[in-house]
Amino acid sequence: MRMLRTNRRLLLLRHGKAESPLGVADADRPLAARGRAQSGYAGREVRERGLVPDLVVVSPSLRTRQTWTEFAEAAGVYAAGGSPDQSTTSGSSTDSRVEVEVEPAGPEVKVEVEVDVDRRVYANTVDDLLDIVTEAPENVRTLLVVGHNPSIGSLAAVLDDGSSGADRHGLAGGYPTGTLAVFDVAGPWKTVGPGSGRLRAVVRQPS
Repeated sequence: MRMLRTNRRLLLLRHGKAESPLGVADADRPLAARGRAQSGYAGREVRERGLVPDLVVVSPSLRTRQTWTEFAEAAGVYAAGGSPDQSTTSGSSTDSRVEVEVEPAGPEVKVEVEVDVDRRVYANTVDDLLDIVTEAPENVRTLLVVGHNPSIGSLAAVLDDGSSGADRHGLAGGYPTGTLAVFDVAGPWKTVGPGSGRLRAVVRQPS
C-alpha cells in the first residue's frame, strides 16, 4: 500500500496478545507467542510502508515493552543505548529516555529515534494519550504510541475526522491486540484533538 505524503503521521499500536499467569501483576504480564508474532508483523508492515517513527512512546508494562522490542526488531530498529524491555516495570521513573538507531531503507541508512517509557500510557485514559501527543516536539514527523485498550482504541475513534475512503472496516470489530492504526495529522502536534486525524490504514496480522 502506498502512503500519501503528509505533514505528520501518528501510529497507535495496541500491545500484542499477552499471557495471564496466576499471581502475576497486570503490569508484569508477558506477551504470548501470538503477541510476539502480531508485534513482529506490525513492525515489518511499518518498514515496508516507509512508516518508521521518529519518536516512540511506550507504556512501562512488560507486555507493551516486549511489543515494542518485537516491533522494533522486525522494523529494522536497533537500540544504541539500551532497550525499554530491559527496564523495571513497577519501579520505573515517569519518563525513561533511550536513544536507538533505525535502519529504515537499507544497511547504509541510519536514523536516531528517541524512545520514551511513559507511565501515562499505562494510566490508560484518552486524556493522557492526547497530552502525550500534543507534547511531541515539532521536529517529529512520525510518532508511535504503544499502549493499551480501551484508551488506544478510544483515541483512534476520537481522532478520526470521518473522511471518506478511510480504512474503517479494519476497526469495525473493535481494536484487537496487535492492531496498528495510521493517522495523517495536518497541523502541529499541539493542535491535535477530536476529529484532527485522517485514518489512512489499519494494520493487523491475519488470523
